[in-house]
Amino acid sequence: MSTDSAVSIAWDVLKWVVIPIKRQFGYVMSSKRYARDLQKEVGKLAYEAERIQNAVREAGDNLRHVYSHVSGWQGTAEKSLKESGDLVGDFEKASKTCCYGTLPDPNFRYQFSRKAKDKIKVIQDLARKGSEFKELNDISSRAPAPGIVTAPTRARREGKEVVQLTTATASASSASTSIRDDGVFKSRAQMIRDIMDALANDSNSVVGVYGMGGVGKSTLLVDAERRIREEKSFDLVAKADVSENPDIKRIQGEIAHALGLSDIKDEDIVSVRAELLRTRLEKEEREKKKVLIILDNLWKGLDLRSVGIPCGHDNKVIGCKLLLTSRNRDVLRREMGCDRDFLLGELQEEEAKELFEKIVGNKVHVDEFKPLADEALHKCAGVPFLILAIAKRFKDAGFSEWKDTLKRIEMSKDKGINDVINKMLQLSYDDLEEEVKLTLRLCVVYGVSEPSLENLVRYGVGLGLYAEYGSIEEARNRLSSIIRTLQASSLLLENGDGGGFKIHDLVREFVASVASRDQPLLVLKDKDKFVIELSKDKVKTCRAICFPYIDMEELPEDLDCPELQMFLLFTNNKSLNVPDSLFKSMRKLMVLSLTGIHLIRSPSSFQSLVILHTLCLHRCTLDDVAILGELKELRILSFMSSEIRRLPKEIGQLVELRLLDLSYCFPLGIIEPGVLGSLINLEELYMEHSFHQWNAVEQTTPTNACPIELNRMEKLRTLHMRFGDPNVLPEDLNLEKLTKYEIRIAYWRWLPKYKGSRTLVLDLDEKSDVLRKGCIQSILGKTDNLILCGLAEIEQSICTLSRKGFPKLKHLKVEDSPSTHFILHSTSHTNFNTLESLILVNLINLEKICYGHISSKSFSALKVVRVVGCHKMEVLFPLSVARELPQLEEVKVVDCRTVQGIVEADDFTKCELPMLRVLKLRKLPNIKNFFTTETAPSSSTSGDPTGTQIAFFNGQQVHEKLEVGTAPNHAPVHSSIERYLINVMSEY
Repeated sequence: MSTDSAVSIAWDVLKWVVIPIKRQFGYVMSSKRYARDLQKEVGKLAYEAERIQNAVREAGDNLRHVYSHVSGWQGTAEKSLKESGDLVGDFEKASKTCCYGTLPDPNFRYQFSRKAKDKIKVIQDLARKGSEFKELNDISSRAPAPGIVTAPTRARREGKEVVQLTTATASASSASTSIRDDGVFKSRAQMIRDIMDALANDSNSVVGVYGMGGVGKSTLLVDAERRIREEKSFDLVAKADVSENPDIKRIQGEIAHALGLSDIKDEDIVSVRAELLRTRLEKEEREKKKVLIILDNLWKGLDLRSVGIPCGHDNKVIGCKLLLTSRNRDVLRREMGCDRDFLLGELQEEEAKELFEKIVGNKVHVDEFKPLADEALHKCAGVPFLILAIAKRFKDAGFSEWKDTLKRIEMSKDKGINDVINKMLQLSYDDLEEEVKLTLRLCVVYGVSEPSLENLVRYGVGLGLYAEYGSIEEARNRLSSIIRTLQASSLLLENGDGGGFKIHDLVREFVASVASRDQPLLVLKDKDKFVIELSKDKVKTCRAICFPYIDMEELPEDLDCPELQMFLLFTNNKSLNVPDSLFKSMRKLMVLSLTGIHLIRSPSSFQSLVILHTLCLHRCTLDDVAILGELKELRILSFMSSEIRRLPKEIGQLVELRLLDLSYCFPLGIIEPGVLGSLINLEELYMEHSFHQWNAVEQTTPTNACPIELNRMEKLRTLHMRFGDPNVLPEDLNLEKLTKYEIRIAYWRWLPKYKGSRTLVLDLDEKSDVLRKGCIQSILGKTDNLILCGLAEIEQSICTLSRKGFPKLKHLKVEDSPSTHFILHSTSHTNFNTLESLILVNLINLEKICYGHISSKSFSALKVVRVVGCHKMEVLFPLSVARELPQLEEVKVVDCRTVQGIVEADDFTKCELPMLRVLKLRKLPNIKNFFTTETAPSSSTSGDPTGTQIAFFNGQQVHEKLEVGTAPNHAPVHSSIERYLINVMSEY
């Protein structure tokens, strides 16, 4: 036999015998690597499973049908995760079972590695499949699914509840006051208790509160709602303001928002929205959920069926409970089927005194002021609205001003309370500057209780109220200042959330009567009065007309209103026809706003509006808007939420335009080339959730708008826009001139809302170089809110992304960016000393937030830190940085397998976080304590083995204000931190 044959035979033996033996032996030697790889893939799958479960829950809340293949994937993923967990657990238990526990069992490790290899392949396939379910529409459909049962609330699912620790105890001095610690008068507190008892009674489905205007019914509801939520007497609580002119669509939206029914925003037809809401409420009833709907300020009966609240033929609510307020008891009893009602009267004498003193101060106890205070309180007759109004007037006034004010209030015992109210309001109104009076009138003409600030800006600018201010933004600032002035005088009220305002019915009625003497206005309250009102001569002298959601069936062919300057028509009836000649006589019209109308073609009478400054066509269906190019004096043009497919070249003729709003015009697919570039005076352009099919600059024959057209708008300062393709962004696009912006590069389904005015969202792919473009670099350094996703193959530290640093950044979110290893690096001159929130999600290579020796004050403004799915991190902050976090309120670390502690302690001195309120640590299998050190302190260094940890948690200001719960069973933690863990998961 030849030598070559012998070698060939030997090689075959090697392949058949030796190599398989080596492979099998490799399974034994590599078992730990297989265990690590399995845990890594399990983490990825767990992240996808949790993300999809949240989306499925959202789908259930919105009555969507979850696809069967998604439910199947969830079941398979859950099973695989359990099997993998059991496999890893068995491996850890059996790691020392041979030779009396001193050596690993080779046979077990061989079997484990074989199983782990197969399981890793299965889990990788599942994770890859799960990553394809990106959007809500990938997971569910809008088809009605009455049988869907959403997951229970997180607190119930975990079997635990969050506990709020409080140390409030009533002082001895407060025992004699009429105002409780929570700011509620004791007489009101008793009524709240009675209301809650009535709601708890199964025989009552509708409970009402009635009383005269200004007595505090709405305030009572706010306090009652807070108590109801605190005592958890209902599973769901929704609230809506009805007002004198009910806007059914807004009422539906407020209720749906409280229920988490976000899909209702996608529907424009009121009856379809009502069906969605009704189906959701019926679903809650089937699931035995207790639902309370609060309807404030009913002037007349509300058709519950039109809103979507389940009811019988007699308008009696079914399946949930109602809490109502009205001035008229008959509205509650006869039209709303109220089972129990309560009369809210005036404040008791002592309560009125305390409220007055709370505003005015100790001056009321001074001898010379005391009799005047008593006289003022007598005139207010216990009505909170009046007490607040006159107390604010007296707060900074001197003795002579007090006497003069009281002298001017003419009141006698035989006059009714409404006369008193009007006298009080007249005093406040007379003291206003003319510009402020006109703004208040504008709020009245709006016709609703909660006017939109942005719409008021656009109407006011159109009317020339703020003509002396050079820009739209300056006019907006002036209006905001005027609103605060009116709130200070109680002529406008805060709406409860701190961000808006509303007008009290008493003020609206008073101002409407006063304004009509000089500048007649007409706000229709009832469709039945429509013809009667229009037939009167006063219509010819009207300066403003508003039809606020009165559901008219038709409009007259021609409104003879030669003096009309402002015309507002809000409707949900898209079948309402706008006659071609409706605006023919309105040659002085300066503001026109139409909402919820289908314009097959723009009326030819639009051409008569030669001095029209503001045109708002909201939620309208618009087939052709070319005729609008004839309105050469237009300053503001808004198509917000309208169905419009093309912006024609004629719009480019509106060279005086200052503001163009195309927000939420989803069907808009064509903006003819050159249109935007022609609007050379434009200051503000809004296009969020709208057009994004931009042409690139180099396209020889553009069929659509190009971003470079924005450069011709030298006055542009506000821009809200999305670019679906980063490649269309020209390098020399001038974005640096912007003072406010919300710019999205590529698609992002969800965008958190912050108060900052400069937001940049970059959702990139691994090949994108958009961060290096000059136009993006020009705004990175002044951005308030920055959201980054998909960073790859670029700088490892976030701090190096901007050449100018991040001196203005308040909110930073980084997600799914494998290139990110650090947030702040010592080699950078950048710091984040204005940053308030830091959210890090699924950064698989993130090692540290801070790397190297950085300034201890680099995160001194930080309030919120949330870290999710970052599996290479061991700690969040070094102790030197943690000591300089005086504003930190919330720390959440979830699903980070290698995290050992939150703070890396380099010494054992005391550390306190005085503002900390929420601490959530979940799915952290390797966490040992809040603090982690390389070497533990010796007993001689500290009297307590936990050293710094005890010093940290001994701070009373931290202990008493933390929300506390219990630690998850699967996360082993040190006892010094266990009581501060919260096991109720929330959205990050």
